[in-house]
Amino acid sequence: MTPRALLSRLRLAPLLHDGHHLRRFLSAAAAAPPPPLDESPPGAPPPLSNSRLFVAGLSWSVDERSLTDAFSSFGTVTEDGARARCSKRCRGGGEPLHDAQPRELFDEMLVRDVVACSAAIYRHARSGSFHQSIGLFVSMMREGVCPNSFTLVGLLLAAARLGDAVLAKCIHGWAVKSRLESNPFVATALVDAYAKCGCPMNAWAFFSDLRDPSVVSWNSMISGLMHNDLFEEALLVFKRMCCCFGLLPNNVVTMINVAQAYAGCGDLGMCKSAHAYAVKMGLDIDVSVTNSILGMYLNFGDIEIGREIFRKITVHDLVTWTMMMGFLLEQAHAGEVISLFVQMRSNSIVPDRVAMVSLVQACALLGDARRGKLVHNQMVIRGFIRELPAANSLITMYSKCKDLSSARVLFDGIREKSLVSWTAMVSGYVGSGKALEGIHLFGKMRCEDVFVIDSVMLVILLIGCYEIAKFELCVQLHGYSYKSGLYLHRPVPNTLMAVYGKCGYVSLARKVFDDMISRDAVSWNTIILSYGINGQGEQAIALFNSMEESSEERDSVTYLNTMLACSHSGLIDDGLITFRGMINEKRINPSQEHIGCLVDMLARAGRLDEAAEVASSTNKEGANSWKALMGGGHLHSDTGLTEVAANKVLNMESFDYGHVVLLSNAYVSAGKYIVAESIRSCYSNQTKRKTLGLSSIEVMPSSTR
Repeated sequence: MTPRALLSRLRLAPLLHDGHHLRRFLSAAAAAPPPPLDESPPGAPPPLSNSRLFVAGLSWSVDERSLTDAFSSFGTVTEDGARARCSKRCRGGGEPLHDAQPRELFDEMLVRDVVACSAAIYRHARSGSFHQSIGLFVSMMREGVCPNSFTLVGLLLAAARLGDAVLAKCIHGWAVKSRLESNPFVATALVDAYAKCGCPMNAWAFFSDLRDPSVVSWNSMISGLMHNDLFEEALLVFKRMCCCFGLLPNNVVTMINVAQAYAGCGDLGMCKSAHAYAVKMGLDIDVSVTNSILGMYLNFGDIEIGREIFRKITVHDLVTWTMMMGFLLEQAHAGEVISLFVQMRSNSIVPDRVAMVSLVQACALLGDARRGKLVHNQMVIRGFIRELPAANSLITMYSKCKDLSSARVLFDGIREKSLVSWTAMVSGYVGSGKALEGIHLFGKMRCEDVFVIDSVMLVILLIGCYEIAKFELCVQLHGYSYKSGLYLHRPVPNTLMAVYGKCGYVSLARKVFDDMISRDAVSWNTIILSYGINGQGEQAIALFNSMEESSEERDSVTYLNTMLACSHSGLIDDGLITFRGMINEKRINPSQEHIGCLVDMLARAGRLDEAAEVASSTNKEGANSWKALMGGGHLHSDTGLTEVAANKVLNMESFDYGHVVLLSNAYVSAGKYIVAESIRSCYSNQTKRKTLGLSSIEVMPSSTR
């Protein structure tokens, strides 16, 4: 029975939002015998007549731009505008492409032959309407229009973007039964689909059976291996490709793939060789090649190399500038990002949403709300403000600049909030010391139709619990982390340990530590600090020694937390041994925090002379040392030493109202009430008020008699 006869007897159910109907359909159709070799499918045009459409379509592995970027003019058209253009181009006006049902799209087609159907299927797959593309195929088969190789290319593109390996195998089966498997376009699309669906071995097995694969097929195989982070295997395929062709191919796409593969392997020498070959063959005049070479060098994280390569590039486009701006943001060079943006505008390059978001992030790092508002104004003018990533970046910027009112106005103006939107706003509240407001906002988030949180949101909520010592919510979030599987993300248990330690439940913190599958230095440092702040210095030292036996390397924070634990527990000798070991064995230069902790440890033990000697050796950089000495002098009722240390502290810019109160209390203890009052009145207007502690009041169980 021919495929057309089989289709005439099928009554397919309406296509849902997955491809299982198509899978069943293809599986049933694949059982039919293939048509004779000399018989072409009915209505199929000669392949060359429509080759232009699919030759242009072979560039999908290089161009990964979104629908908005594809239809926007210089990046200034909003998402709605892009959809409207797409609707006009694809359907001649009317409702948006994504809102129409596949059957409606098919019914509106004036011509329903294999050429028109194939073009529509490919166009929908290319624009991101993968389910509509599959639905059009089903409608096409219902009408008895037999697909050809071009149709299968569009379907495989949709399967690759959906990551549906089963669907790709079904299409492969249909291609085998239809004797279209050997078609070069279908073969290349199959290799790409298998690789993009996470089946690189299937892609390689199919590719190995090809008789004379073209350069496009080789590039698809190399790109597919890199998609699965198999960089060394991709380079081996590239070397095999060179052996087959007898020379290094002079192909732009190949050069881009090789550059990305060398960057993934982390071999700087080979990256330079690839760069030299690109220059030798004249490929560096292609902006896509220069962008891939720049990305190859930026992958090493060396800012000097990145700057040098960027200066040497002769051809720049918008992607080049935004790539460099993104790299500088990762290196926290926010000021240089703004300078680079100014240079880009001076070269008459109009920024897109990505460039504007990078500029907003730079303002957030600098804490520059004034410039941030200017960028916000430009985003409104250019129409980017309606795009969710732009709005989310602005919320983050205003939050980091402590302008929560502006951030909340933007947040409330978003109609369809994403998880990133909620996370940005909750993080803004928690980071600004308003943890209760952040937790209340999270309570509103739970009322949403689709409630889901990720590890980032969970860590932010736990940090809020840490700030206000909210133990009950921490326990609930702990349970949610088990239920959702987020506990496997290492920052989650690390933050749980910190919260339990802050709330005084160090035994629970230790249980979390023991249950961790893999630990890092942060895990060890957190549990050591938890023991230290709860006065259990012996256990902290035991963990410090156990860390040496593990594979984890101690860092400066490990020594600081251990010294802090010794200081709180009165283990002076152990603390001094730890301090000497840090300098002599690990060759770690003590920071201001280490010296301050050492002075605090000596001062708490009553060894004020030694503490004063250490503090005096730090000179101007020892603000923490003099603050610790000031507290030690007050603790041991040494008013003279307290006054000397206070004079040092009050002459520095880092003093606050808490130190004024401490000095005033020292004079009160010595009976000098007039001096204490004058100290308070003199410095009350010059210092920042002490940040008040805050904790939540849990519901106490009622007592029964």
